[in-house]
Formats: sequence, C-alpha cells, structure tokens
Amino acid sequence: MKTGFNTLLKTPLIAFLCLLTLAQVAHGADDDYSAEGERRAKSAGESLVGTPAPQMQFQTLDGRTIDLAELYGKKPVYIKFWATWCVPCREQMPGFEDINKKYADKIQVIAVNTGISDSVTSVTEFSKKMGLSMPITIDDGKLARAFHLRVTPQHLLIDKNGKFAYFGHRDDTEFHQALDKVIAEKASGKPLANPTFVAKDSGYNLGDTVPELAFSTIDEKPLKFTFNTDGSKKLALVFFGPWCEWYLEKTEPKTSLACTQVRELLEQKSQAASVQWVTVSTNLWSSVAELDDYRKSYGTSMPIVFDKEGDLFKQFGVNQVPSITLIDADGKVSLKSSIQDEDFDAALHAISTLK
Repeated sequence: MKTGFNTLLKTPLIAFLCLLTLAQVAHGADDDYSAEGERRAKSAGESLVGTPAPQMQFQTLDGRTIDLAELYGKKPVYIKFWATWCVPCREQMPGFEDINKKYADKIQVIAVNTGISDSVTSVTEFSKKMGLSMPITIDDGKLARAFHLRVTPQHLLIDKNGKFAYFGHRDDTEFHQALDKVIAEKASGKPLANPTFVAKDSGYNLGDTVPELAFSTIDEKPLKFTFNTDGSKKLALVFFGPWCEWYLEKTEPKTSLACTQVRELLEQKSQAASVQWVTVSTNLWSSVAELDDYRKSYGTSMPIVFDKEGDLFKQFGVNQVPSITLIDADGKVSLKSSIQDEDFDAALHAISTLK
C-alpha cells in the first residue's frame, strides 16, 4: 500500500496541532484559575484596604519574634500566604525571593505558611530548596482570620502608615506597581492607632462543653443542635475542603487520601441512629457553587455548611482538613483530631464503631 507524501506531512502536523490545542486549553484553564484567585483575594481585602492593620506578634521558624507594631510608621510590610503543595505558590517563590533581596532594607517581607497540610519539617525543607531568606512563620489560623485569607497564594501590602494598601493573588504588573508605591511613599509622621489583635480563645478542646449550635446548610436549611436534653444525640462535625481530594492528589497525596477516607467513612456511617453528621467547608478556595459541584461529583448525602467567614473553624480551633470533632449527647467534646495529629487513624476507627 502506498502512502502519499502529503499524508506523511499531514500526520505529524495534525498531531502537533492537537498538542497545541491541548496546551492552549490548559493555559486557558490556568488563566481562569489565576483570574478567579485574583478576584477572591481582592474581594477578601476590599473591606480592609485603607484601614489600620492590626498589631500582632508571631514567631518565625528560626525562633525570632516579629512585632508588626514596631514596623508600622517605619517600613511597609509585604505578607504572602502560601503552602508547599500550592502550585502557583511554587511558581511565585523565585520572584518572591528576588523582591526580598532587592528591597530588604526598604520593606519587611514575611512568608506566612498557611499551616494547612504542612509542618515545620515540610516548610523548612521547602524553604531550603527554594533558597528563601525572608522570615517565615507557620500560621495556626490567627493570621488567616486577621488578614482575611481566601486563596493561596494571597499577598497583601501594608503601607508605612500601618494601613492596608493592597490585596492580590497574582504576581503581575498591578502588584509590582502597588509594591513600588508603598516603598516610595513617605510616612505621615502622625501618631498611629492600629488596633491590637487579640485571639480570644483557641476554640473548643477535649472535655469542653458546647451549649448549643445553630447554622445553615448550602441549601439554606437551618440546623440547630441542643445537648443534654431528652432526645439529644451525638454530633459529628467534619471539617473539609471541596478541593482536597483532587487538587492535593499529586502535591500532597497523604492529605488527599485522608479526605477520601473520611468522606467514604461518613457515607458508610450516615445511617447511624445515635449520631448526627454535618460537614463544614473551609472558606479557602471555596464557595457555595463549588460545594454544590462537590456534592454532585462525589454523590455525598451529608449536610454541607459553608463556613464563609471562618467562624466555625475558629469556634472549634480547626486549622486542618480533614478534621473531626465529636460532641457527645451531653455537649462534651469527646473526640477532636486532624490529619496532622498522631491519633488520626485511631479517631477514624472510633468513628467507624459508632452505631
């Protein structure tokens, strides 16, 4: 059989065009995520821009204490929230380090790891690999709440007068213009009145008593739970992220697998008569629409609550996904564990025995 010369030319050309099309689709998807990340970051900071940033202290990986109050009025501050498993975070790190080296004497650069599915070991190894030289801290949820974290990476600028100046997700021209602006501006010299951030508590711990709970699902169905009364049942709250299983599958497989295990376990135990089950979603990279897609994709029957402002995560002192909190019928917290805890497997076993 003869193959025409034109056919030989066309075959690799067609293959090339197919690959080019796939690359363009992938690039388009990346652009969509980037644009959505920028929108969410700006929306998160919209109410803060122009207002005084809080006075806060926190420890860095090398044991130093950073006191933001000592910087306000003297230097602008650049804070970037990130995670080792976050792909765009990894992509932005070389530029982040370049900024720190270039402007080290003009702006205080701070790397804030979200603490989600990360540890001192993973953060230290990552920082060494990337050659990061700026101060690094691992958040326990307090910085995320104070600075309205909604996406990763998320960066913010605080000007020399101690006021929020910029929120964003992209490392683009707009961000660098804002960076140059806060560096060039002069401090007003006026007395500052930045509020002091006070973490009221660390959330409910083992043995604590929960009086009652009330919230609504993504379907706007009200849920109310009372304890220590006739007819009271145990309540299991499972904290999760709709992206956990698919996004972390390659970059943080242990956490991805744990999210799958927890979801499947809940479905198996959903008919347990003695327990009420509620799943609570993080506000990081999440929305009601995405939670609805999650429910359809995985076919979950569990009630889903969107913790839009992070109140439930704060109330129960949660900073990891997945996390499980079990409240007994008398209102006492009898189990509390996350993927980062050594007793997580034991906690899953305890949940599996509920009837």
